[in-house]
Amino acid sequence: MSPRTKEQNDAIREMRMNQIMQAAAEVYLEKGIQLEIRDVAVKAELGYGTVYHYYKNKHMLLEDLLWDALNRTESAVLPALTGDGGSLLKAESFSRLLLRKCIQDPSVFILLKTVADNFHHFPGNRFIKLFADFQERIYLPFVEMIREGIGFKSPEKTANLIFGSLVGCTALNIHHNMRNEMDVEGIVDMIFSGIQSKER
Repeated sequence: MSPRTKEQNDAIREMRMNQIMQAAAEVYLEKGIQLEIRDVAVKAELGYGTVYHYYKNKHMLLEDLLWDALNRTESAVLPALTGDGGSLLKAESFSRLLLRKCIQDPSVFILLKTVADNFHHFPGNRFIKLFADFQERIYLPFVEMIREGIGFKSPEKTANLIFGSLVGCTALNIHHNMRNEMDVEGIVDMIFSGIQSKER
């Protein structure tokens, strides 16, 4: 049997890391910051040593999980960021895309919840760069859509309200095992109709 090529090794490494991060997201939903590498190994159906080979501690694993989630979030909302239409329609589209992604991908929900919680469960300042990137790539473009679309005096406050609503709705559905029952269209319509009527 011939040894594996570099490409094969890279493919196996990527597959393992995805498997580990997916398991870590599921464990995080169950245990929060109390998760341990051992829990992730069990959920991923891998040996503890295998997971430990990739991640020396849970903080390194969670950091990778959140950076990966940021990239997934940006990809998910890109159609709204680059699409045609008025700013308000783009903001609604952004919200729908983000809510759908939160339901489908627990790591995106974890990212939004962690940002909303200001990373208070995580030690040190290791997430300053991640927070700055989230602001630049996700939050501030959304705030700008709201500013242009509705002309609020405080678009940041409105953006925070919308993000908080999306995180809260996702949390209710995830923790009550109702992901498939979530009415994304109805939730976003309700949020935006409420915002617009308040501002008139």
